[in-house]
Amino acid sequence: MLPLLVAVALFLVWPIAEAVRLSFVRYNPLRPDEQPFVGLDNYLFVLEDPLFWESFWQAIVWTGISTVLQALIGVGLALLLHLPLRGINVFRGLLLFPYIVPTVVIALNWRWLFNSEIGIVNHALMSFGIIDDRIAWLSTPTMAMASAILLNVWKYTPFVVIVVLARLQTIPTELYDAAKVDGAGALRRFRDITLPQLAEVLAVVVVFRTIWTFNKFEEIFLLTRGGPGTSTYNLALYAYDQSIANLRMGVGAAAGVIMLGLLLAGSLVYI
Repeated sequence: MLPLLVAVALFLVWPIAEAVRLSFVRYNPLRPDEQPFVGLDNYLFVLEDPLFWESFWQAIVWTGISTVLQALIGVGLALLLHLPLRGINVFRGLLLFPYIVPTVVIALNWRWLFNSEIGIVNHALMSFGIIDDRIAWLSTPTMAMASAILLNVWKYTPFVVIVVLARLQTIPTELYDAAKVDGAGALRRFRDITLPQLAEVLAVVVVFRTIWTFNKFEEIFLLTRGGPGTSTYNLALYAYDQSIANLRMGVGAAAGVIMLGLLLAGSLVYI
């Protein structure tokens, strides 16, 4: 177990401990030798910053809607892919495509797709007569957040599908056969057999997707950079800007530690 313990200590324990340490000092990377202890000043700065609370509520919206949509769509697609149809394995393989494409490639392509002037999304919607005027997908606060959520849902729903599909394939078919004999319809079988059997798996999936989405940085940074204004600004961008753009590593570390505490508390309550 020694290699695993070394890897965990190097890539998990040490970074967390270093982040906690930095959150109690004033650290400018241009002057690395000067790290005076400031106590809770960094935490007070974060908690008194209106931008932190604005980014916090936007992170809640971004995470909540993304996770709910991924769970609902993921379960629906998993049920479809569980059907015993010829060639279904091809669709199961294609489903992985969004999940394996690098995020930077997806974000840059979506910026082109949702471009208000030359984007293919507006062109397609206008061609079918669904809209009359071009939609500023990435230039208005509401539509920018919706675009970021759509990207996240499109990319990470396959993770939910894979996990749920794996669980569906282990549910004994005898349960469904007995329910059919007793006269249970498809909706009743889904409610009384499928959902209870998926409960534990869905709990784990929702926790993981909540943690990963709440901490997401690269998608919003590459797609909207937190804009327009601060309409898609989340806590990950806030910690990044404080640490890198403003050279306040202690403040950025304090924001990260607060995020860690929020996710830990939320996960414990949920489980």
